[in-house]
Amino acid sequence: MGLSDDKDRIVINVGGIRHQTYRSTLRTLPGTTLSQLAEPDAPNHFDYDAKIDKFFFDRHPGVFAHILNYYRTGKLHCPADVCGPLYEEELAFWGIDETDVEPCCWMNYRQHREAEEALDSFGGGGACWTW
Repeated sequence: MGLSDDKDRIVINVGGIRHQTYRSTLRTLPGTTLSQLAEPDAPNHFDYDAKIDKFFFDRHPGVFAHILNYYRTGKLHCPADVCGPLYEEELAFWGIDETDVEPCCWMNYRQHREAEEALDSFGGGGACWTW
């Protein structure tokens, strides 16, 4: 690990959880929100604290860990403990296409849409239910 690695390193605080990666990792998915953080003018466009050299996003930190892992591995998995609409919202915020979700997670991810469609057919409005 040399000095050039330190310059490539980036710190992102998401929902109070600190994540560290490389700008080169973020460039693996061009056109996404995180890829924009790798640009030299990123501090002018995002919530950035120059004193501590850190970007901040008030988003779901657990989902973000999966999203960042997608940049690292090329595989987008859906956490089983997060409801579909929340995951869908986070993917949209980060600029990731939902069709990138791995086949092993696709049914789990799509369950909420099937439930909404069933509720709509019964006149339930497709709202997220809490018990």
